[in-house]
Amino acid sequence: MKKIYSLITALVLTIAVQAQTLNVVSGGVTYQFPAEKAGEMNYASGTTLTIMDKAFAVGDISRMYIDATEVTDNSVRITYDGTTASVSIAGNIAAYVSASVNGGHVSISQSNTADIDGDEITYILKGSTENGSLTLDGAYKCTIQLAGITMTNPSGAAITINNKKRIQLSVKKDTENTLTDGASGDQKACIYSKGQLQLQGNGTLNIYGKTAHALKSGDYITIKNLTLNILSAAKNGISCNKYFQMKSGSVSISGVGDDGINVDLEEDDETTAQTEDHEDENSGTLYVDGGTLVINNSAAPTIENGEVKGAKGMKALCVALNAGDITINMSGNASKAIRCGDGTETTSGGNNWGWGGPGGMGGSTKWTDVTGSYTQGKPDGTGPKLTIRQTGSTYSSSSAKGIKAICAVTIYGGETDIYTKSDGGEGLESKTSIDIQGGKHYFQCYDDCINSTGKIMFNGGVTVCYSFGNDAVDSNAGTTGAITIGNGAVFAYTTKGNPEEGFDCDNNSYIQITGKGIGISAGANQAGGGGGRPGGYSSGNTISNAQQGYCFVTSTINYTSGRYYTLADASGNNLVTYSFAGSCSSSLALFTVTEMVKGNTYNVKYSTIAPVDATTAWHGLYLGSTHQGTISVTTMTAN
Repeated sequence: MKKIYSLITALVLTIAVQAQTLNVVSGGVTYQFPAEKAGEMNYASGTTLTIMDKAFAVGDISRMYIDATEVTDNSVRITYDGTTASVSIAGNIAAYVSASVNGGHVSISQSNTADIDGDEITYILKGSTENGSLTLDGAYKCTIQLAGITMTNPSGAAITINNKKRIQLSVKKDTENTLTDGASGDQKACIYSKGQLQLQGNGTLNIYGKTAHALKSGDYITIKNLTLNILSAAKNGISCNKYFQMKSGSVSISGVGDDGINVDLEEDDETTAQTEDHEDENSGTLYVDGGTLVINNSAAPTIENGEVKGAKGMKALCVALNAGDITINMSGNASKAIRCGDGTETTSGGNNWGWGGPGGMGGSTKWTDVTGSYTQGKPDGTGPKLTIRQTGSTYSSSSAKGIKAICAVTIYGGETDIYTKSDGGEGLESKTSIDIQGGKHYFQCYDDCINSTGKIMFNGGVTVCYSFGNDAVDSNAGTTGAITIGNGAVFAYTTKGNPEEGFDCDNNSYIQITGKGIGISAGANQAGGGGGRPGGYSSGNTISNAQQGYCFVTSTINYTSGRYYTLADASGNNLVTYSFAGSCSSSLALFTVTEMVKGNTYNVKYSTIAPVDATTAWHGLYLGSTHQGTISVTTMTAN
């Protein structure tokens, strides 16, 4: 006993004189005590040594030595090397951290850190291992820093965080980090956290999820600054509850077996509304507020309880795309690039071709108790750049779509470019309503470009809809205002031919012109059997209470790709110029343009020279140009 006491006394004198570090090795873990803080040690009963409130059983100490290592308070360093791992714990938190090492597998339990001035503990991971992991338990906030780590756990998760508090997963600047889990475990994800997970930093993190998800939290997930590459996932790339928020950085998701990003509220959770600071929010919302997000999803559909389940690029109760550059490429059958909203689906009786008809006549699918929302952009007209490429096909009556929203859709701004390839592939579908208030939007779709069970409103912005297999814009609201042209500009046409239409709302009189916007359509005449209804439906061509002049042209106009058509007044003043991506034979064309006056005569002429002075040129729609056509197409008198 006296010999051990003398050794401890000598160590104390040495570190005091040389201002170095006392290292205590116990159970494969090194505890590092700076000289200026390790001067008081209590050696009790020959069995216990206490340093800075950390009590060691003397029999568990395998080594004590001093060196010149610099110790950073509040830090735990975990270094992986092949099949082993080493752990070094700063002395000021030694009393609050218990660690064990089994080969390359590290387990840590963290207790109260209130005595270190509320500062968080940072766990720093670096090195490489083909058989390692980190498991963290506790009940206090902390940071896990990835500082150049390549880690594979062949039998489970790479990182498991059982701590339900907020965890910052920080990726150190200029480092590349790769985490892979095993393909035969029972883990929920390669990286799993029971609590709130905040990913940040200026480095790169690559994740391979071999058993289930790549990244999962039982609470919310936020992403800021880092480059995150989800390179594979047996299930979802990113899965969380409460909400997901991408603030900035770069996220790429590919190789998934199900959804790219999935926000799934627990059934017994009490939901909340969206909040500005998101504190304690439980809304089931997927936010994109900035950065670059790319999702490439080729997952095949599955059958669950007799129903087809197609993969999604994004799936959440609410989707709020506020800013950023978002690209979603979907190739799986029955897949949806974006799926949001929920409710109760019911089908009423009637005919069997799915048309509800005016006043709800006929068979149709209805949604009640609808919850959720889809918003894009901000009221000032700014917003994300959203690109969707949907090349999947219908599978067992479940169609592949661009955006499917059970809830209402409001688009405030930004740019949208949506392409769908196959039958049933609608660009934007809402089972509630669609309100476009700003931004620029282009749809090139096999099926309906824009479809809603409720009303479709163009209250701002510029929208071009080109369908090559169905209607361009289709509302089944069956009431006045089913399609509303407010102060927005919309150019809607189909190259499919009869019976598909530019504007399909079951009756032309259901169209309303409530502002000083622009509406140009081309397609079949509803009175000629439009909307896919056998025998057609009698449709009026009178719009009530129109706020500006308009005209329905029911004579055939053969539009040709490569020509630029200008609608001008009797004095030759250009009101709008438009061109087609494919040749279009139109038996019903709507024209309503700012300053169009009832009783005045207007004409359409074309030339083969594109306008060069348009203030807005957007996928065949040219606004604010002085361009003139040279060859007459049609003449009309406005109502």
